[in-house]
Amino acid sequence: MDNEQNIRNMDIFSSDHWKQHEKTISANASYENSTSRECLQRGLAGNHDIKDLSWKKVLSFLDTMYAFSWPDHDAEIGSSGGSPALNEWIFTNHIQDQIFAPVLIDYLEKKKSIKSTSYFSITEYALELIHFFKIYLGIDSRSICDKELANRNILQKFIEQSYPNFIQRGLIQEIAKKLLSDEIKLQKSTHNHSSKEWTQDINHPAVNAHMNDLIRSGVKEKSVYGKYKISYAMFLFWLRTNYVQFQSTSPDDIPLSRVTEEHLLEFKQYLMRLVTKGVYSKHTVSDRFYDTRFLLSNLYKLGWLPKDITLDVAGIPYDKYLHRDLPNDEELQSFFQTIQLYSDQPVMELAAFGLMLCLGLRIHEVAGIRYEDVNLENKSISVFGKNEKSAILPLPDPLHKYLEKLFVKHSQDSYGFGNNSQTVIRELRERYKLYSFVSGWNYPGGPHLLRHVFISRLSEREDCPPQLLMYLARHDRPENTARYVHRSTRQLNDAVNKINF
Repeated sequence: MDNEQNIRNMDIFSSDHWKQHEKTISANASYENSTSRECLQRGLAGNHDIKDLSWKKVLSFLDTMYAFSWPDHDAEIGSSGGSPALNEWIFTNHIQDQIFAPVLIDYLEKKKSIKSTSYFSITEYALELIHFFKIYLGIDSRSICDKELANRNILQKFIEQSYPNFIQRGLIQEIAKKLLSDEIKLQKSTHNHSSKEWTQDINHPAVNAHMNDLIRSGVKEKSVYGKYKISYAMFLFWLRTNYVQFQSTSPDDIPLSRVTEEHLLEFKQYLMRLVTKGVYSKHTVSDRFYDTRFLLSNLYKLGWLPKDITLDVAGIPYDKYLHRDLPNDEELQSFFQTIQLYSDQPVMELAAFGLMLCLGLRIHEVAGIRYEDVNLENKSISVFGKNEKSAILPLPDPLHKYLEKLFVKHSQDSYGFGNNSQTVIRELRERYKLYSFVSGWNYPGGPHLLRHVFISRLSEREDCPPQLLMYLARHDRPENTARYVHRSTRQLNDAVNKINF
């Protein structure tokens, strides 16, 4: 059987998943109240006959979505020297002319040989430290030298507010060693725990009673022991780390009856700081705080707590639709060229971020890709997304070349980007932050932005009907897809100018 016949036989447009989206999007649907149909439906121009859309035709316009040249897929290591060259770039462009304290300059010089993502984390923390002293002392950053950094009280305040990770702690210890007479107090960071570590560690009797009550009320066990339990564990670990009265107690033994409204409000502020630092999105911290408030409120109703401390504590609001400015073709090319220049594994990282941009994959979906999921002959890839849903997607030409290159060195039964998915996700997040910085991007958020770019670009195509858009986005509801659709200021102005007043 030839390749063309294989493609016809596996056509997604004859699958049950595709058929559920064949209906016309109704103008009377409930989501029309909050979602413009222009987000999902173009005019009468273009090909809107689903049955005329072949796999090959979809591949052809996925191949032409972006007007930039993809980097060479034959690169073995960053063409500018990989991590050492990148660290030198960071020092030259990010540190010089911004930091003047000898103790910091010497320390950052010595650390140039470490992994680039770790080096970038240290330099960011050093700049955060300088900014804190600048604001606190009311002086120019050029005036902040070793003498100023030797102020123990200010340094301690900075540590308490910045939550340094393991890598960043070394910088604080260096300052203490060189400038202070003794060690400085370092609290254990609370947001370095992985979700897996949290859910394995927590076994609090009151929390268990609450979770059992949720299950009895009809909440799925997967949600209770996954999403909700992570929020509860995060709160318990945070309490133990940040308050003297709980530090000698394990998270499972913290007396929640001693938790006050002030504790809850401070936890809220902590979550908001994590948003500012880019650790979590506002959506995520809103969910975490809501889960925690509901835990304490429900424990009061169940008789575990003497008082409901949540009554006067507002949640963390967020907009379900948040307009995003998106990178243009030139900026996207700069991002992928940066990977080619400085990555120690350019083909692997070009493939990983390419999957996010060319197919809209979420970061955990990329981390879960196995070699057996990729069919190079048919130019297709099987993706396992949210709620264990699967889809077969076309494999655009740039991705096909990168993945084909990866296949040369790896066995067919292993994961494409590493067997530890949590490690892969963490590394990709750190790499994205670093590469986007070097590329001069100023877009908030993490690599999920590339999924927004993919869906927005797809929605602009006259030959992409809304049903296909939803299929490739892997959404069951059009309002979910609409939240990913963003238009530039120019596009919005053009639309306004078409209106007849």
